[in-house]
Amino acid sequence: MTKYGFSLLAFNVHRHGATAEPLGAFDGGTGDALPILYGILRGLQTEGVSSKDRHLKVKRVTPFGRTVRFAVRVGNSGQSSEFYDRDDEDTIVFTRNGRHIEHTTLRGVLVAPGNSVTGLLAMEVHGRVGAKTLLAPELSRRFRAFSDNHVLSIDAVADEDGLVKLLEEAQARQITLRRRGLTSDVANAVELSAEDAEAGRLELRITPGKVKQFQQRLIAKLRGEDDSTRQRLLHMGGIDFDELSVALTVGDRNTTLTVTADRVPSFVYDLARGNTPPDDDSFYREVLKTINDVVTTVGVTVGAGWDTGTWSEEALKIHLTVPQEELTHATEGKQ
Repeated sequence: MTKYGFSLLAFNVHRHGATAEPLGAFDGGTGDALPILYGILRGLQTEGVSSKDRHLKVKRVTPFGRTVRFAVRVGNSGQSSEFYDRDDEDTIVFTRNGRHIEHTTLRGVLVAPGNSVTGLLAMEVHGRVGAKTLLAPELSRRFRAFSDNHVLSIDAVADEDGLVKLLEEAQARQITLRRRGLTSDVANAVELSAEDAEAGRLELRITPGKVKQFQQRLIAKLRGEDDSTRQRLLHMGGIDFDELSVALTVGDRNTTLTVTADRVPSFVYDLARGNTPPDDDSFYREVLKTINDVVTTVGVTVGAGWDTGTWSEEALKIHLTVPQEELTHATEGKQ
């Protein structure tokens, strides 16, 4: 059964090398990040983005107070296959080629309080499928083009005190290590070609036994100041893995901690499980409740009515697109 959840990213706005400025009053008090981000999302409704075989396009955008709710269609191409009905294996009903895109619609919420220097981006996750690896860098690139070269920095939310508290209180249910591509000895054991081995996936699951002991040691290891600490977590049984995730239960909430070698730890907050995704009301209610719970911990300043209120007709018309050549020029040589 597919798990449904969401991850949280924190973002701020600043000049290169300078400190973060209030989201609703950067650039000397004249800039507001929220309508710019809203306009960029609307622009991505008409011009989707692609990176190799991954594709993203925004489907809907709705603002409420100092928040923007949206949905994106994210998918993959580059595969060829044949489909047939399970009751008639001899009849091909559809042939997929490399240009066809298999997509999933994911929801998100942007929160940008005017007086806060930190905002939050919540992104829905279906199992292993998410949109942040395409959406976050695209928002950053386009923001610079419409904000007098201010930088939009987006990072995973991983407050150290909160991380330690979570791991101390949590009950670990399962540890999973994942790797893209099979090692040569594994590929040889199952008689796969080099090409198939490269496209393969390797997954190692550890269930209770030594999990609690690993969980306690994880706190110290995640406090390491360099990437080599996290890389050692990803090395097991002579194999280097790309990702480690720990399924945790804290009280009545399930969450998943994800560790990779090249970024800070991140969490996926689990939603109610079922054969279909949670409806919009349930999804947004849970996301906003979680945001209310963590805003103080991650340094977000919110005021009354931050998630309510209507926008003017003029603001609702903001629609920001930029030619690709200008977007490339705006982001080159200005780091």
